[in-house]
Amino acid sequence: MEAKPDSSTPICRGILKSNQTQVLTRLGNMCAPDVGLPKIADVGEFNYCSSCGTCEAICPMNAPVVRREPVDVSKEKNNYKKMELKTEVLFQGVNPFKTEVNPCVQCYACERVCPILDGFPVDEFNNIRYMKAGKSKTLHGQDGAVVSQILKSLLEQGEIDCAVGVVRNDKWSTKIFTFTKPEDVVKASGTKYTYQPVVTTMRDIHRAYIDSAESPLLSPDGAMREEPRTYIEPIKNILKKYKKVALVGVPCQVHGASLFRENFNRIELIIGLICMESFSEEIMFSEVIPKVMGVDIRDVVKMNFHKGKFIVETTKETKEVPIKDVAPMARHGCHFCQDYTSYYADISVGSVGSDDGWSTIFVRTEKGDQYLNKVRDIEYSDKPIVLDMVKKLAAMKHKNNRWDWRGFMKEIWSRDIPPRPWGRERLEKIPPPEVEKVEKTEKGDKAEKAAKPAQPKE
Repeated sequence: MEAKPDSSTPICRGILKSNQTQVLTRLGNMCAPDVGLPKIADVGEFNYCSSCGTCEAICPMNAPVVRREPVDVSKEKNNYKKMELKTEVLFQGVNPFKTEVNPCVQCYACERVCPILDGFPVDEFNNIRYMKAGKSKTLHGQDGAVVSQILKSLLEQGEIDCAVGVVRNDKWSTKIFTFTKPEDVVKASGTKYTYQPVVTTMRDIHRAYIDSAESPLLSPDGAMREEPRTYIEPIKNILKKYKKVALVGVPCQVHGASLFRENFNRIELIIGLICMESFSEEIMFSEVIPKVMGVDIRDVVKMNFHKGKFIVETTKETKEVPIKDVAPMARHGCHFCQDYTSYYADISVGSVGSDDGWSTIFVRTEKGDQYLNKVRDIEYSDKPIVLDMVKKLAAMKHKNNRWDWRGFMKEIWSRDIPPRPWGRERLEKIPPPEVEKVEKTEKGDKAEKAAKPAQPKE
């Protein structure tokens, strides 16, 4: 896992507003320094960004965008596609009548939905209502295929209109996919360890909502029309069709989706995956699979993290290496994540804590309970979840990714005087500092006794 600065090294926790013009070196200086860039600029600058895509989904200008082009991993193996914010300098000299101009206008909507700016759970097990192991009776997938079964069943019953997730091809290249038919769900079966900004898909639904509120006398490009346009109604129909959306994601995406739902209610159900870390496609295909694992990506049928090992099954063999051999190559933003079990989901699903071929299910909200009870064709096990195993791995992730996120939140939200309303909410909910746990070994106890001076006898 990536090394963290020691206690003697001050941790970078953001930059002063007066210096925010220098944050995005690729895009130049901000033209409104007195206003200040939204705080997602700091998140991106210090590689805290998880690339969840929530800021891109909510922005009315499409100013923050998660990069889609390939990244260079030859020098930084944990380089990744993160968010970049388009500022006015990017459009200097551009003719707005010929080219779309959409710089940040400092509406700060992105600040309200960024998971990093919202902090992390202190106890990620305190909102679990109940837990059990299950597997699909009809589908075959990785570790029980419970997520696929939930989506398939809810689509069949009309309980959700669509589901957003990730699919892959035979070469393990991934893309975001919107499922509208039950039979499409099988395309998403199996765990993928490369990352896609899943929440960005909500932008399409978000935009449909905005477009349906437009005047019929306005064209999409903003020009006035003499006659009302006739395609307003189809847009409204599309909006109505996708009113109940289910989203499947890893902890950072789930957290962003939860904040998006608070501010813009279009997501009906959030299913979270238990996740240690993820990788860029570039490093997975050029380093992890061919060099560390020594196999051909075209032969791979399954990847998995299990009992401290990264395991790759091919059509010819099964290979495994300690997680520590691949963890440093995980995306840079993953090294700051403090959520293992998707705390902010309605339902969390993973393989840890249950038998092989079964899925561990954590129901966290009333909505999660309601929807799981509607799902058909899931077989549940009588064996209890081994929660201690899940907690052990969660603690390992917290330890490896430890950083002063409380200090970062305090500094960045206190920057505005007075703090913005949503900033005050964040400041008020920052938990107390973590108490260091000191575990004494038998050897340490003896050394401590030996160091103490002998007491004189009376």
